Amino acid sequence: MNVNQETDGPVQPTLEQLDTWCEQALSSASSEAREEAERRLRYFFPTFSETQAELSDAYGISSGQERVLAVFPTIKGPADAARLMTWFLHQSAKVYSQTYVVRRLRTLVLNHLGVMADDQKSALRVSLLEAIREKGSEMPAFLVDDITRTLALVVMFTWFDMSESRDVIDQVLEGAVHRVLALQMLRAFVEEFNRELPARYIARQRRVVVAFRDKQLKAIFAHALEAMRAATPAPGSDTTAEQRQALSQSLLLQRDCLGFDFIGLAPDEASDDAVAIQIPSTWKDVVQVDGFLDAYFDGYARSGPPISSQFIEVLVQVASIRRSFYMEAVRVQFVRRMARGISEILSGTIGLEDVENYHHLCRLLARFRCIHTLVEIEDAAEYRDLLAAVASFTMTGLTLWEWSPNSIAPLLTFWAKVAATHDVRDDSNAAIAGDVISETLPRVVREFLRAMVAATARAADSGDSPLDNTDLVLENMSSVAAIARASYERCAPVVLETLREMAAEYQEMLRTGQDVTVVELQLAWPVYAVALCISARQPYRSLPEDDRRDADMFATALELDRLVQQRIQSNISTPPCESLELALLQTHVAFRSSFIGEGGHKVTAVFAQLSSLVGLPDGAAVLDLILQKVLFNLRSWPAQSPVVHRSLQLFHDMTAGYVSVRQVAKLDTITLLLANHSSEQLQFLHSIDEYKQRALYYGGLARVLFASDTPSPAQFVEFMHPWTATVDELLEMPEEQLVQDAVRPNLIRVLRDLRGFLAAISSKNNFMRFFEWLMPQRIELVHRAVRMGRDSHVQIAGLKFLAEFAYNRTQRLNFDVSSANGILIFREASQAIWEYGRLAIDSREPVRNVYKERYKGVAVCFTTLMRLVAGKYVAIGVMPLYGD
Repeated sequence: MNVNQETDGPVQPTLEQLDTWCEQALSSASSEAREEAERRLRYFFPTFSETQAELSDAYGISSGQERVLAVFPTIKGPADAARLMTWFLHQSAKVYSQTYVVRRLRTLVLNHLGVMADDQKSALRVSLLEAIREKGSEMPAFLVDDITRTLALVVMFTWFDMSESRDVIDQVLEGAVHRVLALQMLRAFVEEFNRELPARYIARQRRVVVAFRDKQLKAIFAHALEAMRAATPAPGSDTTAEQRQALSQSLLLQRDCLGFDFIGLAPDEASDDAVAIQIPSTWKDVVQVDGFLDAYFDGYARSGPPISSQFIEVLVQVASIRRSFYMEAVRVQFVRRMARGISEILSGTIGLEDVENYHHLCRLLARFRCIHTLVEIEDAAEYRDLLAAVASFTMTGLTLWEWSPNSIAPLLTFWAKVAATHDVRDDSNAAIAGDVISETLPRVVREFLRAMVAATARAADSGDSPLDNTDLVLENMSSVAAIARASYERCAPVVLETLREMAAEYQEMLRTGQDVTVVELQLAWPVYAVALCISARQPYRSLPEDDRRDADMFATALELDRLVQQRIQSNISTPPCESLELALLQTHVAFRSSFIGEGGHKVTAVFAQLSSLVGLPDGAAVLDLILQKVLFNLRSWPAQSPVVHRSLQLFHDMTAGYVSVRQVAKLDTITLLLANHSSEQLQFLHSIDEYKQRALYYGGLARVLFASDTPSPAQFVEFMHPWTATVDELLEMPEEQLVQDAVRPNLIRVLRDLRGFLAAISSKNNFMRFFEWLMPQRIELVHRAVRMGRDSHVQIAGLKFLAEFAYNRTQRLNFDVSSANGILIFREASQAIWEYGRLAIDSREPVRNVYKERYKGVAVCFTTLMRLVAGKYVAIGVMPLYGD
């Protein structure tokens, strides 16, 4: 193609101009230069996916000239665009140019390959393959990857139509390109075939992926395995750069092959540690061969980072292969060799000074034990050696949180799985390493707590604390609890002793006036351990003495909680510790779920022990204590604190069940709360921004109020009194006064509180009580809120209340045929929608935030309209009566 070819339209730019524009589009510091270069390049390299306006303005034309064509005149369609892009890919030697044009070509292929003729598709495939063969060895790896992925799309979309497409992978396997380059290409093919394409391609992709999996993937894995064996150095020998590159690419290719989605396009639906790799049985002649695992362990020992960590990564995948893939005799050999290889690495600390090697070895331990129960070798020497080596490794690894924070979880997972299948009756059975397990489990619990306490102290100055990620803390503690529960008579005293020692130190520091900031952070660990140990209780396996141990730990946590509350009440100069408070809340959650719960089971042993220790004789006393704890937190912590949210979530859980809400309704504390629910002492109620917290609070109160199904009218009136006074006061004000800063927060608060209260009402009788309270006078406040066109926050609060009011949740709005209540609801809601729409259309105010000021309100209006129609409150023929 002549780069200086003249046409009736604009002249095609030179190769140098295209190179310059590509460099500007990808690397210029000026956004204007990038946008101008992008516009010009879109004109010459169209993907036919942009809007017409983008294409029409792509090429700069001075004023007075006619509007140019959307694309360069010689380009008549996607095939011409693909031909020009591949020409430029072959001609240009610039990385920026090749990168840009390959990405444009990928978009074109993805969207428009189907409209090309077969010979055009074939030409495109051949051109891309030639570009890799000619320039691949000079290109950076990411560019080879991009071109191969585009080639893979062409192959995928023409797999069943053109047999030549299926031959591309065979050509790469047969050595038509350089060895390292071939491995790079095969890896890109595997990744692209395993990648989920947009929804409209799913059906076609699935058919092709199945064919690729059945006919090509095994050969690719075998090729990578052979390349790895050929590139693995002999003992004591040096390796060349090309050898190391080939070794790395072969390992990465094996990892991708084993990580292929063998059973469907949903690779992320299972957790990382539980999923088994479902390779087909036809792979047995590749995997179940002599020396298969030896190749990986030898390669690991003979290579250094980062290649050594890639060997372990592949071993993690190999250990994850489903157990049913092996016949029993073969599985025993596999497990023995894997256990022996891991033990050798651990005993010799081979390569463990590298953090990647260390982390992937921890992952290997977890995966190996998750997939294989190891019962095949529990009476063999390899099993005892493995457990002894892992035990020693774990004691060291638990102290390395700063070095590799994500490695502790798989270590704990390994021991949790070992503990799950360990029977305490086998503690003294050395034949199956029962003595090793029984000695190691309490050591793991003790060393984990010690290590985390020490790491928290070291992190106090840096601000990077292991307590920062609460989800990870709970995940790790769940594993610790599973370990402890397997040998509770040994492990529970470890947790209790740690907590008591630290609590005594904390009490002494409070008495002497020392700074307790760091100690409070450290205390969170044993408190979390108590909470998760209690939570892990299994009723059908728990013995009375285990329940008494739980009572001892819970009582100690309560004593600590009393100290913390005294500190908070004493007008402390340093703020209280959120992490410790969240841990204490977790103990209340755990005890309630394990010993009170929805079933209301009576556990005599635990309450007898609690009664003697802290004077809590039954579940009702504990529930009252928990409720007092919740209210203390709501009075003491700011609204934005996670402590407030967690306390409200606990209150919600206590009132959510049929049995539990009735248990709570009998408490003296809840009776006092119902009479003072809008107390000024509850700090979070002062904020108007925390709607979800207010909804949890008033939703829980509503369920308690209506727990008896038919609360007396006097109870309902007394509960509604604060809102009655607020609403009536606001209605007496002129509308202009409602927008004032002194009044507006009260309006938003009362609308949101009423909405949260209303959302928890589930029965018709209780809804009617609220309906009669609101209609017909007090509903006017909602209309006033909707008419405040300059304040979208107030409008949204009013509209969302109406959306909830019109929602026939649990059939609570099923009125009698003769009732006009449905028509009244329809009338009020439709009037509010009309008022909001009229204000939005007539408004001349500038819109600063289109979502908050327009879209959000319109969406709520549509929600309300949907609920009105679905509720069938009024015959559709009477809508004209309301001007709808």
